[in-house]
Amino acid sequence: MYTLGIETSCDETSCAILKDYQVLSNVTLSSLKEHKKYGGVVPEIATRAHLKNIDKVLAAASEEAGISLEKLDLIAVTYKPGLVGALVVGLNFAKALSLALAKPFIGVNHLHAHLFAPFLNYPKKLKFPFLGVVISGGHTEIYQVNDFDKIKILGQTRDDACGEVFDKVAKAYNLGYPGGPAIDKLFKAEYKDDFKFKCGKIGLDLSFSGIKTALIYKKNEIEKKGLFNSKIKRKLVSSFQYSALETIISTILEAKNKFGMKRIVCGGGVVANKYLRKRLKSEEKGGIKVFLAPFEYSGDNAAIVAGLGFYLYNKKRKKSTIELKAQAN
Repeated sequence: MYTLGIETSCDETSCAILKDYQVLSNVTLSSLKEHKKYGGVVPEIATRAHLKNIDKVLAAASEEAGISLEKLDLIAVTYKPGLVGALVVGLNFAKALSLALAKPFIGVNHLHAHLFAPFLNYPKKLKFPFLGVVISGGHTEIYQVNDFDKIKILGQTRDDACGEVFDKVAKAYNLGYPGGPAIDKLFKAEYKDDFKFKCGKIGLDLSFSGIKTALIYKKNEIEKKGLFNSKIKRKLVSSFQYSALETIISTILEAKNKFGMKRIVCGGGVVANKYLRKRLKSEEKGGIKVFLAPFEYSGDNAAIVAGLGFYLYNKKRKKSTIELKAQAN
């Protein structure tokens, strides 16, 4: 069965074609360069980029997979959450294809799709239940996943998402956008305790806005004394990354123990962070298994949407209707 995936929730225009769970193509075109000068994604720019590029991306995905549109059996598309204008572009494109090709389509929650990333190409590894963790630029959430249509949220950020805070700290420290890769590159474990920062935590809920403000105040304080330099900058962002990620890790482990989970599945753009990946894998002991999204499927992309869409459709043969609406939150 061939599934077309379409993802336009933020600044990536992505189309992928899967044969069952095997990825045949996954083409993603980002409008990141157009957002860099603003230090973040501008919804209007992202939406216009999707309109301009989506047909080209689809053509490239079809050519790479060697599959014509007529051979498709299912269309899976992100309908929530994300920038509403961006979502509308992908969703309406999917609806039009569905009508033109007389093929069913299914709407997918792309946060849940991030949890499917480790199982693309390897569906036999998928077993329930598991503790699902999504860490991205817009979301930081922990779930109990009994199946992909039986997902319960256990904890989430109460303000900024983890990836969002990385971007804001990087902007304040003139590291560019996006901030995650820049901070990860600067990180040195030997500096992790040079400055003491803390993240807010209430039960399994998290807060990152306080640590962001602390980083900005500390930089300003050191600059006023004329002591700020590249080494101090590296020590500050290393201490920040260590504190932010270790808070997430400790919360994941707390949830694992509280709900008796033996399997942890992590997806989202921040899961590409080298330190985070190493630390999470180090927790594989006592029968615990940790599944991480591969680097190529950690960010927003259509392959994960197609994979989850095929799973859900294959399970119940339940498709979406033309009345399905984009949901920003």
